[in-house]
Amino acid sequence: MIVTHTKSDDDQDAFVNLIDTSVDILKDESNKNPVYFLSRSGTKLEDDIAKIMESSAANTVFEGNIEQISGQRFPDIVAKVNENKAYGLEVKTTTKDHWTSTGSSIFEGTRVENVDRIYLLFGKLFEPIDYKYRKYEECLTTVAITHSPRYKIDMEINAEDTIFSKVGVDYDTLRKLQNPFSPIKDYFRNNLKDKNEDIWWFDQYEEKTANLAVRLWANLRLVEKNNLRVEAFAHFPGLFGNNNKKYSRLATWLASHHGIINPSLRDTFTAGGQEEMFGHSFPKIFIHLKEEWTDILNKIENLEEEDIKFYWDIKNITKSKKDTWLDLCLSYSKEQLNTEQLKLLSNYLRNSSG
Repeated sequence: MIVTHTKSDDDQDAFVNLIDTSVDILKDESNKNPVYFLSRSGTKLEDDIAKIMESSAANTVFEGNIEQISGQRFPDIVAKVNENKAYGLEVKTTTKDHWTSTGSSIFEGTRVENVDRIYLLFGKLFEPIDYKYRKYEECLTTVAITHSPRYKIDMEINAEDTIFSKVGVDYDTLRKLQNPFSPIKDYFRNNLKDKNEDIWWFDQYEEKTANLAVRLWANLRLVEKNNLRVEAFAHFPGLFGNNNKKYSRLATWLASHHGIINPSLRDTFTAGGQEEMFGHSFPKIFIHLKEEWTDILNKIENLEEEDIKFYWDIKNITKSKKDTWLDLCLSYSKEQLNTEQLKLLSNYLRNSSG
């Protein structure tokens, strides 16, 4: 980590000039001593940049105000204009012959306070060694998932190819959102080739993924199977219909959100054939619905609105979550139940929902 503090109210041009001068020196020194720079990692290159910036800052407002600080902060270099405004430089490197890399987390939880504008300096430590720098948001092309959503860097993309142009939200607006992943998630969901697909990193407020282990449904404890079935009913009212593809979205949801593979999903929800309920014979899936209705309701009420729209395949929620789900469930159920069965089921669900 490198942080620079200015004594006066300098402007962005002064900081850009400092970067530009430093990059020219970096290129010159790399040409003279390529073996040295080919051995430098990202952190070590920060050491080199600190020394170069100290030298380049002579007779400028930055003179004597460059210090290197250890720790995982963002960005790597901060030029402070005053107590309330600063500019930053993030340093990235690659040892390959390209201008791409994985960048920082979209959440920017370690962002240095009061940094107004950030630039990215990219070192290609591959012969011939070269360096480029751009405004940070101008070289972020998409989002990749490691342990959390992180930007993908491409120093050669056009303005219309940034992730912010694709999402339709500018960088400064997105980074200040309580949940900056939300519009990115919507963008990826809207561009899925098949509505039965899903994105696999889904948590909105914490940087975590699905279970790292891929597990088989058959190996789960009974209580976990029951809990997942309840959660599945809440997410997919279409399971009560008769569409041959109704288990496809459920399969991708189980895999992406829970790391669970179930090659026999149909049997999981329909095994047992028909059972008696309300004096009539009902498919097994409706027996599960009656027995687990209270738990399903609780899951429905805790669903996020954007997930409801996506998984229930609706554009707007005009009623309560419960009533919207019930309308969908009963509409799908018409495909499997006769009029009398549907009436009995509807009366039970509505009268038992509080």
